[in-house]
Amino acid sequence: MAKYLILLTKDDKNTLEMALEFSKILKMSGAEDVKICFILAGIRALNKENEEFNLIISKHLGDMKNLNINIYACEKCMVKFNIPEEKLIYKDKIFSYEEMNRLVDQGYAIITF
Repeated sequence: MAKYLILLTKDDKNTLEMALEFSKILKMSGAEDVKICFILAGIRALNKENEEFNLIISKHLGDMKNLNINIYACEKCMVKFNIPEEKLIYKDKIFSYEEMNRLVDQGYAIITF
């Protein structure tokens, strides 16, 4: 079965919406596992202080939880953009680059938005 790691690299509302929708479609169409990682400037979309992004994430969060799509926040990006863990609207896991290597070794395909 297919496994996907989606990397959200931009802090753009349309890109965020597309990435969240795409992750749900992959899972509903039979993917074994889908994870979405907020990385580089994309980490800003998880910042509680950004209301526009919070509305988009909140709209999809219930579906993503029901579909077991994990939301990862990049640890190094959180530091770079000064977003402490308590300011994240939601995350299943704090993500490291070592984790990315492990997932690739396990056969995850990487899709970048």
